[in-house]
Amino acid sequence: MEDLVPSTVLESQLDLIRQAGHDPAPFAQKAGLPMEALYSSQLLVKSSAVNRLLEVAAEELGERFFGLKASRTQGLDATGSLLLLARNTHSVGEELELLAENIALHTGLLDINISADNVAGKLITVDFYASTTARSMAAKQQFRQVQMVEMFFGTIVNELRRSLGKNWHPDYVQFMHSTPDDIRPLRDAFGDRIFFNQDINAFHITNEDFNKPNVRALAGAASEEGLALIRRESELRTLNNTTFVKRARRIIRTLLDQEGCTAATVAHELGLPTRTLRYRLKQKNTSYQSIYDETRLELARHYLLHTELPISAIAERLHFTDTAALSNFFKRQVGITPRNFRNKTA
Repeated sequence: MEDLVPSTVLESQLDLIRQAGHDPAPFAQKAGLPMEALYSSQLLVKSSAVNRLLEVAAEELGERFFGLKASRTQGLDATGSLLLLARNTHSVGEELELLAENIALHTGLLDINISADNVAGKLITVDFYASTTARSMAAKQQFRQVQMVEMFFGTIVNELRRSLGKNWHPDYVQFMHSTPDDIRPLRDAFGDRIFFNQDINAFHITNEDFNKPNVRALAGAASEEGLALIRRESELRTLNNTTFVKRARRIIRTLLDQEGCTAATVAHELGLPTRTLRYRLKQKNTSYQSIYDETRLELARHYLLHTELPISAIAERLHFTDTAALSNFFKRQVGITPRNFRNKTA
């Protein structure tokens, strides 16, 4: 079942479309959104349709940085009460850690991971998920995720600026997509150190900034009673949410971006015997091989759509033995070769 998010996440996009002098209804229809989403903030909509709206609006309005513009007024609404908890942590780092640990429980659209990149700071990696069924992959209309990625990065940087100052920039930013013709808007938003065609979507924050006080906590954003209720709600959400598959998927994706993985290495990361990993995934109607193939397919699709990497380099990144192995795998899943897929969606 596809992940659903509250329709409040559409507000900044719809406002921008209206400000450009357009009726958002045709945009929403093309994106596959129900018309009620234009008027109701209580509706649940497909996360893929939110992504499509961003890409449709960028194309129809001729605005390459539509998502970045939307981030100026876009909050982390899809996280609901989680954001209030995060804003009451003591430091910027604690806020990021709480978001990273819990955001997947509130929206399956993305996942956040924090790692100690070096002695100078932390690397905040954001994974964006998309449907990778054979039907969606072979569809005539393919939708990118560039606008979604840039909107979320803009949103989270704006959130951090509440504590780190309005002129704060990450130490550096990495994007998986290709370099746009004009990168000035991105430099204005994220600073001069921006790298494209990367293995990950991520930004680096220095240890000094990571450990700075959270201004919202100092101001007392919520009462202790209110926070207790929110924590209880979050705990219940955790108990009722199937997170094991998401955890396995996150580890597979992380290892694929690095040295590669096997069922044994994934089980080790989860602190389980390999047999237990396979059994628990079977109980969730999936398997290690299915998740591994889906993740490889998702990353292959992303590199073909969003980067200029040669197919041989994509094969190497995804740990295929050679280009032919990638081509055969991709054709079995999608029905066409990687080269034809890239040409078709160019």
